[in-house]
Amino acid sequence: MNQLPRITFVTPSYQQAKYLERTIRSVLDQGYPNLEYFVLDGGSNDGSVEIIKKYADRIQFWTSEKDGGQSAAINRGLRMATGEIVGWLNSDDTLAPGALHRIGRFYARHPNADLIYGHTCTIDVDDRVIRPLVAVPTNAKELIRYTHDLWSQPGTSWRRNLHDRLGYLDESLQCMMDGDWWIRVARTSQIRLLPVHLGNLRIHGESKTSSASLRARWDAEQEILDQRYGYMLRGGLERRWFYARRLARILRSPRSLLYRLRRTL
Repeated sequence: MNQLPRITFVTPSYQQAKYLERTIRSVLDQGYPNLEYFVLDGGSNDGSVEIIKKYADRIQFWTSEKDGGQSAAINRGLRMATGEIVGWLNSDDTLAPGALHRIGRFYARHPNADLIYGHTCTIDVDDRVIRPLVAVPTNAKELIRYTHDLWSQPGTSWRRNLHDRLGYLDESLQCMMDGDWWIRVARTSQIRLLPVHLGNLRIHGESKTSSASLRARWDAEQEILDQRYGYMLRGGLERRWFYARRLARILRSPRSLLYRLRRTL
């Protein structure tokens, strides 16, 4: 088998001491032999720095200082990265056990794959699984037309050389920068589903995905992407048809179906 590629993961963080150590350990405890890991904290005063220092000898770069927000912090890490494969993991999410080895092996065996995504689970504050999120094969047209996020971000990775062609995350976006990036990649490059559990998305009161205070920001950025690329499906018969097709894809994939059944039971 080809040598495992160097993987760089970036964790942006701010005031997430409650979850940060579990995020860091989910990366470092993978035992991946060719890992580069950065933690970029935005100047937290909640004990985050003390947590980062516990693992400083295993983290290639870390900082705690005021920054331009999450997207800016991620971009800073991506620009410093030396890994052939890159990605980010938010400071309240976790990688699934064995995810980095699965990602590395897939890229080694599929040299034409530019971006890889997989299944995730939503988890609660105590790491208990709430529900599985089964990803399905998709393309740029579906990302634009139906929803800007057809899979969940934790565990997603891509080849660093994409940034030479496509630039970096749009720092004007703080909620939909990932959906924007998926579309930009999918329009020009090969995205691939790796149908295994790669990451966990934590749901809690302060998370962006569940914060009522950020709802207006989410909606505004959805509108920005609608105007930039097309429109998002919002209801009616077309939405029901889309989800029926999505379910059919899950049922046609034994690995995806087994994953969903195992996580549900």
